[in-house]
Amino acid sequence: MKKLWPHIILIPLLLTIPIVSSPDFDGTLSVFRVSPFQREFIRFVLVIIFFYLNLNIFLPKLYGKKRYLPFTICILISFGIMVFLPYYLSSEDIFSGQPMSMPQPGPPGFNGKMPPPMNERPPFENFGHKNDGSYHQMIFSSVLPFLFSFLSSLFIFRNNEKKELERSKAKAELLNLKYQLQPHFLFNILNSIYSLTLLKSDDAPNGILKLSNVMRYVVQESSKDFVELNKEIEYLKDYIALQLVRTDNSLDFSYTEIGETSTLKIAPFILVNFIENAFKYGFNAEENSKISVKIIVQEDILSFTVFNNIVNTNFADESSLKVGLKNTTEHLQQVYPEKHTLTINNDGRTFEVDLKINLT
Repeated sequence: MKKLWPHIILIPLLLTIPIVSSPDFDGTLSVFRVSPFQREFIRFVLVIIFFYLNLNIFLPKLYGKKRYLPFTICILISFGIMVFLPYYLSSEDIFSGQPMSMPQPGPPGFNGKMPPPMNERPPFENFGHKNDGSYHQMIFSSVLPFLFSFLSSLFIFRNNEKKELERSKAKAELLNLKYQLQPHFLFNILNSIYSLTLLKSDDAPNGILKLSNVMRYVVQESSKDFVELNKEIEYLKDYIALQLVRTDNSLDFSYTEIGETSTLKIAPFILVNFIENAFKYGFNAEENSKISVKIIVQEDILSFTVFNNIVNTNFADESSLKVGLKNTTEHLQQVYPEKHTLTINNDGRTFEVDLKINLT
C-alpha cells in the first residue's frame, strides 16, 4: 500500500497540468466543454495510462521475455488509440474543424439518398484528399507525448532491472559468504584438519591448501559478474574436498566431470548452494549416505546434477536453507532468464537437483 500512495497523489497532480495550462481555463470547469481542451485532456490521460501499461505489462511480460513481435503490435495499437481516440471522444468534427451539424430534412419527394455534407462523411472516406493535413496534425500532436511516455517507462524499467539484478547479486554474495565463511563451517574444517595433523596424516597439508583456496576465491571473485567456468569448478572441487574431510567411509560419494570448460564463463557461486545442501542433508555416519555430483558440458550447455539420500534432518536452521535455495533460484532467473531449466525432485527419501544453463 505504501508503494501506491505516491501514484495516488501524483496522478491527480499530473491531470491538473493540462487544465491550468489551457488558454481556455477561466478558473471554472467550463473548460471541459471546449473541444480543443477535451482532446488535449483525453490525450494526456491516455499518456498516463500507456505509461503504466508499458511499465507494468508490455515491458516485463513481452519485451523482457524477448517477445518482440507482440510487444511491437501492442505499442503500435497504443499509439493508434492515442492518435484517434481523443478526436472521436470530443464534440468537434475532425475534418472540418467545425462543430458537427445535424442532418437536414430534404425537399418534398426526397428519397433519403442524397449524399451527406462533406463535414459529416465517414472518417476514412476523405483520407488522402483534402483532409490529409488533419490526419498529419492528429499524428504529429501525439508523437511527442507518446515518445515521452514510452521512453520514460523504458528508462524506469531498465533501471528497475538493474537494481533487481544488483539486489539478486548481493543476496547471492551474502549467501555465499554465510555458507562458506560462517564460523561453525570454519571451526569444523579447522578441527578436522587439526585431527589430521595429530595423526600426522598426509591429508592435513592438502586440507589447509583447499581451505586457503576456497577463502581466496570467495574474496577475489565475489565482486565479479562472471568468472571462468573452469575456475568455478575448481572452487567447487576444493569446497567438496573440505566437506569430505569431515566425512568417513560411510559416505558413498561420486564426482563426474565431462566436457571442455576453459572457454566458458558463469556467474560465480550459483552452484555451490546445491552442493552445500547435499552434504548437510545427505551425510549421516550412522546411516547409508550417498551423494553424487555430475558436471557435463556439451557445446555451450552446462548440465549440473546433484543427488543425495535424505539421512540427516536434525538442523535448527532448515529455514535458512530454504531461503538459500529460494535466493539461488531467483539469482538464476535474473542472470539467465529463459536460458536455464531447474528441476528439483524431493520424495522425502532422496533429493535431486537437475540444472541446465545455456552459457552463451
